[in-house]
Amino acid sequence: MTHPCTNEEAVLAAALAPPDVPIADEATAHMAECDSCRELFLLATTLRDDRSAAIADAHVPSAGQTWWRAGIRARQEAAAAAGRPITVATGLAAACVVGLLLSVTGALAWWLRAALAPAARVLLDANPSAWAMPTGMWLVVCVVALVAMLAAPVVLYVATRED
Repeated sequence: MTHPCTNEEAVLAAALAPPDVPIADEATAHMAECDSCRELFLLATTLRDDRSAAIADAHVPSAGQTWWRAGIRARQEAAAAAGRPITVATGLAAACVVGLLLSVTGALAWWLRAALAPAARVLLDANPSAWAMPTGMWLVVCVVALVAMLAAPVVLYVATRED
């Protein structure tokens, strides 16, 4: 394990000094003899020069450009806010379509029962009570499920809106 050189702080101070400040003769003589300090000086001056170049090349936008970007962002946020009711209406329309399909399916249940009866016998071991129309508690469960499906888009909108 190598031990740090005692002159590293002086070499680092010389490397980080502005380029127009001359390096002390004793620091130059020491760097000629010490590989560690020579590498430190080379690395530090390279990083200093890169930093100076990055600062010189930095582009700060003008006030007009900043104002323009803020206007674009405000218009995008307004367009997103205007689109939210459309999203809610689309969700409600989808829920209505699902409800209509379920209603039509219920109205055509006699036809579906007749068409699916052979498969039902195989799947349900010929248990015809499994295909009966919902009554009693089963009807309550179906109504609650339907109300939940219709209310879900509204609840989702209220939960995710940004005021």
